[in-house]
Formats: sequence, C-alpha cells, structure tokens
Amino acid sequence: MTTRRLVIAIGVAAAGCGDDRHVAEDPLAAASGTRIALQKYRYDDGTEQAVAGEFYDRITHTRCRPLAWADGVPRCVPVADDAAYLDAACTQLVGLGQTIARPTHFITYDTQPAGRIVTRVVRAGPPRDAIAQYYQVVGGACTGPVAVPAQLTRFFAPGAELDASDLVALHDREVGDGRLAISVRQTDDGLRVPAGLRDRELGAACAPTVRGDGAATCEPVGATTPSYFRDPACSQPAVAVGAATTAAIARLVEPSGCASYHHLGEELAAPIYRRDGAACTAADAPAGTRMFAIGGAIDLPPLDRSFEGGPGQRLQHVVFQTGDPAAPRYIGDAPFDTAMATTCAPRQLRDAIRCVPASVTATTLLLAGCTQQVRVAEVPQQACAPIGFATTNRPFQIAAIGGVVTDPLFRQDGGACTPYSGAPGDELRAVGPAIDVTSLASAIYYGDR
Repeated sequence: MTTRRLVIAIGVAAAGCGDDRHVAEDPLAAASGTRIALQKYRYDDGTEQAVAGEFYDRITHTRCRPLAWADGVPRCVPVADDAAYLDAACTQLVGLGQTIARPTHFITYDTQPAGRIVTRVVRAGPPRDAIAQYYQVVGGACTGPVAVPAQLTRFFAPGAELDASDLVALHDREVGDGRLAISVRQTDDGLRVPAGLRDRELGAACAPTVRGDGAATCEPVGATTPSYFRDPACSQPAVAVGAATTAAIARLVEPSGCASYHHLGEELAAPIYRRDGAACTAADAPAGTRMFAIGGAIDLPPLDRSFEGGPGQRLQHVVFQTGDPAAPRYIGDAPFDTAMATTCAPRQLRDAIRCVPASVTATTLLLAGCTQQVRVAEVPQQACAPIGFATTNRPFQIAAIGGVVTDPLFRQDGGACTPYSGAPGDELRAVGPAIDVTSLASAIYYGDR
C-alpha cells in the first residue's frame, strides 16, 4: 500500500488570487458549511487562524461550540449562560444571567463524573424577579437548593425550547496512515476544520510540545499527574484512576523540568500515602477510583518544527511533521511572533485582541530594603522550556524576564519585614520595563457569514 504526505493548512493567509485558488482546491483545508460557519482570527499582517472549538450558526444567529448532548452526540450548542431550576422536582426553569449582557439562550446540564452533559437548551425570555436559591441536576438527580451568589443579580424567564434535532451534530474523523493522525472536525452541512493530533498507538489525543532545546514531541492530552505514593517514604508515585479518566497514562515531571509519560503498572491495594508538607502520611484513595503503580516509559513520536508565512508577515505558522511519510503535516494553533521571538495566543486586552506571548508567568511584588516595591518573576530553576515574559493584571502589563536577582528582597509577613528567597526550586528573576501592548500584533475575531 502506498502512502502520501498530508498537507493541511489551517487558515494560512492568502497573498493573492493564486493562493486563494490553492486553498479552495485543498479538500482538507478549513471550510465553512452551509449552516455552521468557521470562526477565525485575522491579524493585522494578514495572517489568519481558524478556530476548532467555536463556530457560528447561521440559523440560530449565535456562536456555538461542540458540547456533549444527553444522547452522547456532540452538537454545536449556542454559547450561553446556565439555566437552573426553581423547584425541587427540577421542572421550572430560570435563566442565570452571569456573563452575557444580552442573552439569547440558556443551557441546563447534568453534572456527571465524566463532565457536564447538555440536557436542555431554551431561548432567553424577558427579565424576571430575583431568586434566592435554585436547584440543579447532578448525576441524574435533582439536587439543592443552592444559594444564589451575591454577584448574580440578573435572572430571565425561559423561552421556547430547542430540540436536539434543531442543532447540528459534529463528528471527528482521522486522516493519515501512520502513528499520528489529524482529527478533522466536520458536520454534514460541509463544515470541516483540523482539530488536533491523535496518537493511535496510545489511543489518545496529543499536543505538539516544544522543549527548551528545540526538540518537539506530541505529548498525550489528559495524562494523570501522580499525587499519591505506594510507599511510606513517598518515593514511589502512584496514580488514582477514576471512571471519568480518558487516558490511562501517567505524567511525571523529571528533575530537568520536562515531563515523561508512562503506562500504568500493577494495581495497588491499601495502604497508600500522600505528602503533607515535609511528612509522608497514610491516606484513603478517592471514592470511585483504583490505584496503580507507574509502569514503563512511553516513547513519544518526535516532531520536526518549521515556520511558514507570507512575504512581510510578522506572524508565522508553526508546522509540525515527523519523518514518517505517512504522518500528517500539522500547523499548530499558536503562531510564532517574529518580533517577540516566541509563540503567541490571542487575548482580549482593553478594546483590542492582541497576540500575547504564550510563555508567561505572573509577577511577584516584593520589597527592596523593606521600603521600595520591586516586581520580580519567580520561575523554576529547572524548566523544560524557558519562560520569557511576566505579566500583571489590572491593568494588564507584560515585560521580558531578565537575569537572577542577587540583592536581598523582603516581603511583609504579619506586619514584619522578612527575607524572601522564593519557593524551593525557584529563583527570583528581574523584570524589564513594561512593553507597549499596542506593539503586539492585533486581530479581529469574526465568523464567515
């Protein structure tokens, strides 16, 4: 059987009519359907990025996202706040106006161990009187009452209910013949968009991850990080696996700061242990879980990384590919900003969407000489990939991280000024001047109409 290299371009900006024809002729390029349309980021340099997790429904006239319905079928459900119930039988609905200024729909869920499942979608009715408590469905049972939080002040009557058949079902198919396949999300009305990579050998979705030395691999999504141990010295990690676990894979953080991935080993019986500060103490396994030892390490598929972009474009698409000719050529969802020398992700800042560096940490406010405030970044001494920038909020600011701070720093602790050196394994790094956020690449977020 012959193999072929798959080329899937996600939203590469067209530089002219020739490029437009190329994208249109590619049967696997992201494309809108007759009802469900793509949502995209279009940056000021012309770069485009299609979104795989949100679309536009031309019939309901709302943005929609793939959510699991009660029948197990994911559908494009309107982006909406929650609805809850007024009564202990969970029959009388009320819309909870939490995040959307002018709601068009509300959604009820059944919260199950594997996550929330959509049970009903209703149109938003008129505002109604405030309520003090509500009920919700958990595991198929009506539970409550739940006290209304003080910050929740807007409530709405329910309108007409949408049936499952009123919304469009989505399904994924895999493209590629090798270990790695592209998952293509599509609808029967013609929508299609590459939604990620899947490691067939592990039976799990995986995400391209670049380490500090430039090496890239496809790391499993949904791996479990051990929080228990099988021995009273807390030296042998163990993982708790519940019914909702989607990938029976363990993730260990090595001394280098990079992660290794492992199969699960033998099932463990009591006792198990957890760290409690410096102590290692016996603990009970969480209800509904089974405990497993850590098994053999998994060899992850390596990826080559390259960059693509049009002439004069600041943002470059990051292309991942293996040496296997049957493997996909996949364009990641975070473009590379050549001006900032890092990948970036769209974020709403004030009145504009900006492509903000993806490798960031929060700043820490300390004191020099117990009098002068100093902002520093507290970062791991051993990190798999360097963290290049530090941010603050209210207002949002971003600055480059510099060298290690050698002067003593202090913090207020119960009214006393005490020395501060950071958490074990961390170091304090200087933070440069704030970068003008208007210098970051800007974008508009829009949907095909």
